[in-house]
Amino acid sequence: MDATTCPDCGAPAEITDRCTLESTDGPMEHVRVLCVRRHWFLLSAASLHRARQPVSRSAAAATRSSVAVSATRTWRPPAGP
Repeated sequence: MDATTCPDCGAPAEITDRCTLESTDGPMEHVRVLCVRRHWFLLSAASLHRARQPVSRSAAAATRSSVAVSATRTWRPPAGP
């Protein structure tokens, strides 16, 4: 497992995939990131390395438990016309 932090909320996250995509400057490595709060991103590896911070196991466990509690709430779409 390659650990990092979520670019959006700073929670512990995992790099789930790596790929190379073409760009106007040539091929660039990209990574897919999934955080414990279920945010996901596909971003260049270069931008991830700038934001990357070490993640402690205790911080990851604490975030997972708080996500489990919030996952029990049900989302309902707004009532239509």
